[in-house]
Amino acid sequence: MGGGVGLTWHSPVRIATDNSMYAMPETAIGFFTDVGGSYFLPRVKNGDFSLGLYLGLTGQRIIGRDLVKYGIATHFIKQENLDHLHEVLLKNVTKDSTTEEIEDIVQDHSDATAAVGEIKYHDEIRQIFQNDSIQACMDRLEQSNSEFASMTKKMLAPMSPLSLAVVFEQIKRGSKMSIKEVFEMEFKIAAGFCQHTEFFEGVRALLVDKDKQPKWRFKTVH
Repeated sequence: MGGGVGLTWHSPVRIATDNSMYAMPETAIGFFTDVGGSYFLPRVKNGDFSLGLYLGLTGQRIIGRDLVKYGIATHFIKQENLDHLHEVLLKNVTKDSTTEEIEDIVQDHSDATAAVGEIKYHDEIRQIFQNDSIQACMDRLEQSNSEFASMTKKMLAPMSPLSLAVVFEQIKRGSKMSIKEVFEMEFKIAAGFCQHTEFFEGVRALLVDKDKQPKWRFKTVH
């Protein structure tokens, strides 16, 4: 999930700081959003499928306070206050402490204003990234002349079309799966990608030769 986001997705307390960053950039290397992405992406911000799909397809980086707006983190704490919170937790939390008591301590040290305000381009994300098909999503994006659409097209242009199609399907299926079912599905997807040329080509272009010119076998999602 990127540095600084505390605990696990199921935790009632997930802390972000100024230095926290979240991104799932796997489509850039011809892979898919693994490590449970099928489960937590469709569940960001109280189950906002469009937001999770947008993050999974584009690899968009979410930083600091915005992690709370997206529902990835539950609390935002300034980096300079993190050590103090740690000390308070050590002093006050025991094996008998309830989840609610721990949440109250974190809440007292967090910045509630982090959740205030709208996610930028949220309406357009919802309009474009729907759960019908990856082809329909790309068609809606292509037909839009907005600033958001222009930026998103540039972000998606170098991505593996095969990965985009797989990520769409895994997030759609994962929205109705248990965490156990998700990991079983992702294991099978990973095994398939490790036998496929797109993943190796993506790693070559971005991490080995670093020419950033992947030669994808599949040129389009259509």
